[in-house]
Amino acid sequence: MISIAHRIELKPNNKQKTYFRKAFGCARLAYNWGLAEWKRMYEAGEKPNGRKLRTQFNAIKKEQFPFVYEVTKCATMQPFDNLQRAFDNFFRELKQGKVSYPQFKKKRDNEGSFYIEADKIRLSETNKNSKKFSKLAHNERGKHQYICMPNLRGGWVKMAEHIRFNYVKINNVCISQSGGKFYASFSLEITEDEYLRTHRHVEAVDANRKVGIDMGIKSALILSDGIAIENPKPLKKNQRKIKRLSRQLNKRFHPKTKEERLKGVRKSNNYMKMSVRLAHAQGRVANIRRDFLHKVTSILTTHYGEIAIEDLNVKGMIKNHRLAQAVNDVSFGELRRQIEYKAKTNGVKVVKADRFFASSKTCSVCGEKKEILSLSDRIYRCEHCGAVIDRDWNASLNLLGLLVNHKIGTDYPESTPADLTALLSRFALSGIATSKVETGKQHKSYV
Repeated sequence: MISIAHRIELKPNNKQKTYFRKAFGCARLAYNWGLAEWKRMYEAGEKPNGRKLRTQFNAIKKEQFPFVYEVTKCATMQPFDNLQRAFDNFFRELKQGKVSYPQFKKKRDNEGSFYIEADKIRLSETNKNSKKFSKLAHNERGKHQYICMPNLRGGWVKMAEHIRFNYVKINNVCISQSGGKFYASFSLEITEDEYLRTHRHVEAVDANRKVGIDMGIKSALILSDGIAIENPKPLKKNQRKIKRLSRQLNKRFHPKTKEERLKGVRKSNNYMKMSVRLAHAQGRVANIRRDFLHKVTSILTTHYGEIAIEDLNVKGMIKNHRLAQAVNDVSFGELRRQIEYKAKTNGVKVVKADRFFASSKTCSVCGEKKEILSLSDRIYRCEHCGAVIDRDWNASLNLLGLLVNHKIGTDYPESTPADLTALLSRFALSGIATSKVETGKQHKSYV
């Protein structure tokens, strides 16, 4: 069995939106109550855990929080599992010298999430909210699917599309809001045959293909095959609009704290409208970046059998305020994470170079290492053998050398023209701009 996630947009009515927001608030309340109680028990010398806190919350919720019965009980159960996982991560990372103590969740406009357990999930091909749901013409069979919200009358919510997989079972569903849109993320269990039917995978004849991947800012990825994958830079292209909307939102009055609400600061409809517009603009940036990363990583992990990548210190890189925005716009960490988990699913070997491996400073021809190489030096010039090569391409070739045990005087394995044509065609069909890397030049190519 293979576990996958399938995210589908929801089309709720106003009553269903109100239910969602109530469930978001109940989930946030349960998490914050559990975190406060965890701190109290720890200071008292007790040993707290998520299961014990959930039992305590269930014992008092009828008297202290009766409003949680207006939504599904799953909304106040899952937060305690999340809290336990957060503390497990905290104690594990604390041994590595990292401090990531769980924080209280803040109330944010147009954001939130809650879970529905597997035994509470019901799906339908028809809109059972309508009295005419039995009529085929009315229920739009084949166009939409409906999911039922527990503990809500008329709770069949329309989904924008059907679940596209022949699944064995549904583990759970996460209902979330991003901006002004609501989503249902299904955790599905599917068979290996279904995965191979719906996902492209590495064929046996392709398993010998090897590539070294260098990550950059101007070009998101540079392959050892001499192909540079252009960075879409969604944040940079939409930054002017986001700044303008942020300034307009800052001029609206809105109670941001409980104290302001008690003082009589009224809710502003214009603030809510502007916050939705800003969330849409920020969501567009996130969607463009997410679409680019998924397409690129899917192509790479289904075209090559072995991949060598860098282990960059992203947290250290963003401390440079001149590079922080550009580094975050590429999202190096998410790019590496997707390559690793997709490669594991597809049976692709991934080698991560040591963080201190000098891929850019080492000559890919003779192996000579430079002591100093500034960021402005885009061309690598070896003083030992006289090689002149693009800096990023040189780094990708050194990463490729980790896969083939490259020795001085031997050639790197090269992809055939047919393989490169097939790879470029897949990039072009996905709308990803590429260029050919040459010494000091990068020519645009959309083939």
